[in-house]
Amino acid sequence: MAVTRRQLFKHCLTTGLLAWLLPARAGQQQAPVLDVTLRAWLDVLIPADETPGAGQLGVDRDLLKKARKDDDYGQVLARGVAWLDRQARDLGDKDFLALDDGARESIASRAAAAGTESLEGLFFQLTRVDALRYYYIRPEAWHGLPGYHGPPQPLGYLDYQRPPGK
Repeated sequence: MAVTRRQLFKHCLTTGLLAWLLPARAGQQQAPVLDVTLRAWLDVLIPADETPGAGQLGVDRDLLKKARKDDDYGQVLARGVAWLDRQARDLGDKDFLALDDGARESIASRAAAAGTESLEGLFFQLTRVDALRYYYIRPEAWHGLPGYHGPPQPLGYLDYQRPPGK
């Protein structure tokens, strides 16, 4: 059976549209999982106590915003989150979100002990440094710190001539 030009054109157009739409939909489906797992990971690194946790202050959104601007950083986040889920499956759970706090902390300790030449070590170092930076720029993170009422700038230390604590 001969294929007409019209049928060939229709087939190519359909295939092209599917090839264009499917990766975009796959990315949309993975983003919420990355977002939620990253938030849980950051809450292991900076948990809530007298101050809110990293997830409560939206530090995960800051890291994802940085990842959208830097493809390499985004790859480390995506691969790091996939590593977290693999570690959870090795422990017998579905994913990192299904783990209890003790198991999550155990995985974080393993990542902290790894060197930055490994994926888990690099993921730990990058997310830890950036999480602390984005966390402590928010005034909400300072409220539970005794004696700290915010940075001295722009006014500076007005009592600079006196010894500390007086």
